[in-house]
Amino acid sequence: MMNMDKNSLMKIITQASFALDDTRLFLDTHPNCKEAIEYYNKAQAVREEAWNEYTSKFGPLTFYEVSNEDYWEWNKGPMPWEGGNC
Repeated sequence: MMNMDKNSLMKIITQASFALDDTRLFLDTHPNCKEAIEYYNKAQAVREEAWNEYTSKFGPLTFYEVSNEDYWEWNKGPMPWEGGNC
């Protein structure tokens, strides 16, 4: 994932997040399913790798990831409605 652009990384994050949510719902009713647990762990690793790559290249995705000194600076740059990329 090292040389991926912003949109490609966001696509991976979105897809992996959906897979995690869907698998979590399945695991609520099938808590001992080893295949589902393995799939969940794999999707979680993919999401974490993409998330870390995205935030290291393009900045935080949420305000929870910024330090106190940069708290109100986390959303620098134009917002999507101002012509910036989302």
